[in-house]
Amino acid sequence: MSRIGAICVAALLGSGCEPSQDASSALEALPDPESVPWVLSARVESAPNSVWTLTGTVRARHEIPLSFRIGGEIQERLVDAGAHVEAGDVLFRLDPRDVKQQRLAAEATVASARAESENAERERERLDDLLTKRLASEQDHDRAVTAARAAEQRLLAAEASLEQARNATRYADLLAPATGVILDVEGQVGQVVSPSQAVARLAEDGPREIEVQVPESRRVGLPPEATAQLGNGPVDRSASAASGGSAPVQVTLREIAGSADPLSRTWRARYRLPDLPAEPGLGTTVTLTFETAREASGPFARVPLGAVLERGEGPLIWRIEEGRVEPEPIELIGIVGEQAEIRTDLAPGTAVVALGAHLLLPGQAVQVLER
Repeated sequence: MSRIGAICVAALLGSGCEPSQDASSALEALPDPESVPWVLSARVESAPNSVWTLTGTVRARHEIPLSFRIGGEIQERLVDAGAHVEAGDVLFRLDPRDVKQQRLAAEATVASARAESENAERERERLDDLLTKRLASEQDHDRAVTAARAAEQRLLAAEASLEQARNATRYADLLAPATGVILDVEGQVGQVVSPSQAVARLAEDGPREIEVQVPESRRVGLPPEATAQLGNGPVDRSASAASGGSAPVQVTLREIAGSADPLSRTWRARYRLPDLPAEPGLGTTVTLTFETAREASGPFARVPLGAVLERGEGPLIWRIEEGRVEPEPIELIGIVGEQAEIRTDLAPGTAVVALGAHLLLPGQAVQVLER
């Protein structure tokens, strides 16, 4: 006999032939077995360690923006993007006419200042002789001494200006400061540039690094070491040159930005690559695999991805207790395959709804199908 039938018989026996009001209420309170939804359940699993990845690119340790020290019009462009240059190679040339005229003007100023200084020095010597013979006053002598010193200082200033003009003539040629590869070129012939305006960017030969953008949730406790796999595929720890793939290598964190990017809200981090037999090309895609210990971060767990529900009030999962479901707020950490990594206070082994979470309401009765 079913449960409903047993209750009906008991109610009829207690009241003669008609069911009582309490019995009728009890019947109405019982859920219809056909309306109780079936749900697939799963158990909360502990996640002692987190394995996650970031995709980055190979960058040079030193990337130098190249610019002129003086302004002017670009007359020659002698390099293209991707070119390998040696230190001291001429990359750009400015129109030199203005700086040449400035040098000529500075040379004329030096000549004039030197003549004035020599004349003032001769005048001082004459006043020295006349003062000795008491044919000139001390006031005239002091005035001559002062004029000679002033002329000497004007000569020094003019010579300094001439040196600057000579430097400006050399600065009309933009030289490569180091050996490396030109990453990109922005300056063009005929373009008028100002001092310090970048016209190209040089990647210096030497150590290579991997640059990644670290999400805000991973910023704290970022592992100092990671496994790098060149290419787009996931890390295959068994890969080797003999099998046709590149073997993963260990990389070490060198620096991380002091503040987040204002647009992406991520932190730029650089991991140092070790010396490799075949140096990866600049811009090569690299997958970094990290492993984070859970004990240092709080109570972490894993549940099926279908167990996580988002209704605009934060992610949650449904806890199954005595045939009914109750919402349990969680913090979603990441997704690994078909599993969701979460932070929760639920103990491992707790039954939760793994499928059909979007159809449920708090306190709703469910029929459970074990996974």
